[in-house]
Amino acid sequence: MIYVVGSGPAGVACAYALVKKGLNVTMLDAGIELEPEKVRVLERLQRSKQLDLHLVEKIKGNKQVTIKGVSQKLVYGSNYPYKEVNKHMPLSAEGIVANPSFAKGGLTTVWGAAVMPYLSDDIKDWPISIEDLSPYYTAVLDFMKIGVGKDSLKSLFPVYTKQAQYFQYSQQASMLLKDLEQNKEQLNTAGIYFGSSRLAVKFSHDKDNTGCIYCGLCLHGCPYKFIYNSAFTLEELNKYKNFNYKNNIIVEKVAEHKKDVEILAHHRITNRKIIFKGSKIFLACGAITTTRIMLESMNAYNEDVVLKDSQYFLFHLLRYRSAADVTKESLHTLAQLYIEIFDKKIDNNSVHLQLYTYSDLYETALKSMLKSMYGIFKKPLSALKSRLIIGQGYIHSNSSPTISVKLEKGAPGKLIMEKNEDKHISSKIKDVMEKLFENSRYIKAIPLTPILKIGKPGESNHLGGSFPMSKSPKIFQTDIYGRPFGYKHIHIVDATVFPSIPAQTITLTVMANAYRIADTFDVAERQKKKLFGK
Repeated sequence: MIYVVGSGPAGVACAYALVKKGLNVTMLDAGIELEPEKVRVLERLQRSKQLDLHLVEKIKGNKQVTIKGVSQKLVYGSNYPYKEVNKHMPLSAEGIVANPSFAKGGLTTVWGAAVMPYLSDDIKDWPISIEDLSPYYTAVLDFMKIGVGKDSLKSLFPVYTKQAQYFQYSQQASMLLKDLEQNKEQLNTAGIYFGSSRLAVKFSHDKDNTGCIYCGLCLHGCPYKFIYNSAFTLEELNKYKNFNYKNNIIVEKVAEHKKDVEILAHHRITNRKIIFKGSKIFLACGAITTTRIMLESMNAYNEDVVLKDSQYFLFHLLRYRSAADVTKESLHTLAQLYIEIFDKKIDNNSVHLQLYTYSDLYETALKSMLKSMYGIFKKPLSALKSRLIIGQGYIHSNSSPTISVKLEKGAPGKLIMEKNEDKHISSKIKDVMEKLFENSRYIKAIPLTPILKIGKPGESNHLGGSFPMSKSPKIFQTDIYGRPFGYKHIHIVDATVFPSIPAQTITLTVMANAYRIADTFDVAERQKKKLFGK
């Protein structure tokens, strides 16, 4: 039996490849799901012909939103993606943000659905290439459908699928894109490239006549489940006879013997100890949890390993022109456009920006800031909302602060995570803002630098690299099949094995690499058998 641990994006991509090869696969997962009362509200919403505003308020919940972002992203007003982690996996996070998940579907339960491949130049330090990943980008996009708008970025970032659906831009996004297109030559000369976002969302109304209705609730959780969640692929896997799913399982450590591998775990609810034995293990728990499992398995207590992060920042653009009636518009509220910056004076690698137009979170943030004064400024705020663009930016991990990780011995031991100082990241991000300001006449927008927010390490959720792939792995490294040094039948398939974290979105490449490992892990073994005639 082959075991895959975790139902997040890496886990389902890995399991999908293994099952397609005809191998017997069991997935072990904590598998926490949305609370039943929330499920009932969603079911009522899905049955209703029109959006019931009373039910909508129930799934919005009480988000803590300010002009500098959301304190913790919820889904359907629930924090279930983050529940029980500290109970089963004690964690101390000093000066960082750590969001491991025990949810069925991992962090795709709460993600922004933004997808993008990596660039060859940004993974020069990897022992594999974009050419190695390319067929697996395509394989993943065969079961995870994506939507795009008019895309002028595809010459730099191939779409890797012929099944991409097209989505409708918001008014603000259409107007901004038109201005960018009119000044494309000047912007490209300055190293600024732009185009549609790519979103793992079901936009098209196909044979089942379902698809995005542009209700504007994306950031609260799609009431119709059109935003991709890896639990959807898990549902498809459950249809295969050679696949088995076991939930309520918390994996503590793994071990490798001469003839088999062993998983030591406990039941999430009863705490009963459980042992699983098989031929292979594929760890896909997310970088933090997988790192913990490996440190525990290696008895590597109080040993420092380093997690890499793609530094996150939040910024605002004020457009020269306003769009009409943005608060009444039918739209999706995920990322509308991407901007890629190539400027060696800022960074040796590309910088990735995601642009968002109006959502009802604007209202929440402004009310939080102005409190009782909100009503007084209603008219000027209306003009502000029609001109405001929110941006999320990311910097390559080679230029970002890292996170020191060590495991204290205990039952269970505590994972200690601390920020490693990097004094240059603030100036680098301000250089990005200066770049936008210098080109504001072409973008037709001014960056509001005084309210720039520079995130804490880990806030991007683009973490990995604690057991990086290497052509010649040493301790705390893996080979190109994700096997940690000294192991033959245990593979890590999530971002834990990424040697660096480029600025673009991480999930698509996590899935492609997991698929690649699952599809090719036995190549070395077959070659060895052929060489020795066994």
